[in-house]
Amino acid sequence: MDQEQELHMNSEQKVIKFYETNKPYGCFSNFAKYPIEIQDKVWPTSEHYFQAMKFAGTEHEEQLRLAPTPMEAAKMGRDRTRPLREDWENVKVGIMQEAVMSKIEQHQTVRDILLSTGDCLLIEHTKNDAFWGDNGDGTGANKLGLILMQIRNDLEGYSPVFFLPQWIVYSEHHPYSMFWRMSAGENYVMHLAEWYYGLSKEAKREYDAYYIPPDEWKLDEE
Repeated sequence: MDQEQELHMNSEQKVIKFYETNKPYGCFSNFAKYPIEIQDKVWPTSEHYFQAMKFAGTEHEEQLRLAPTPMEAAKMGRDRTRPLREDWENVKVGIMQEAVMSKIEQHQTVRDILLSTGDCLLIEHTKNDAFWGDNGDGTGANKLGLILMQIRNDLEGYSPVFFLPQWIVYSEHHPYSMFWRMSAGENYVMHLAEWYYGLSKEAKREYDAYYIPPDEWKLDEE
């Protein structure tokens, strides 16, 4: 890929926003149903573990571990009639890092999808959280996204490479333009395809679901 292409590609901000577990890249959510084993116990989700650690060493810890859903665990964890540990504000980021790292280490699918995001900015996009998320408008601290990127960048096999779809990078060119033949467009698509086919099937699924082509790029179904 020549320098002109790299500059063109880098002019597009590579950002992946996630939140709902049933949407693309939802596996990064703490509500995603990926059990983790920590301290010789199995926690249904990373949210269960994180919320339970607010009451570590008390009967509430086990009650939260057994919560029927991550939403219920979150509600229980935010219930201030329960005795929140005094050092919580000092330890909560470290506990979140432990939970997220455990999910990635114990689930190859999540690890592969995380690695596939290359040098993308990862953002937990929600107006419901200004600390772990982006507050819905980019003003939040996005601590969960930052933790995911830190872990990703330290994983074995990590490469800071990510290819946006051609209709985003070269949006000014029609899909049937000669630009895509014997020119920079063809060269870009060649490199994109080489990268894409090296991804796991799960990573391809997330990418395809996140980047929906505009109508003019969809193949004729006839």
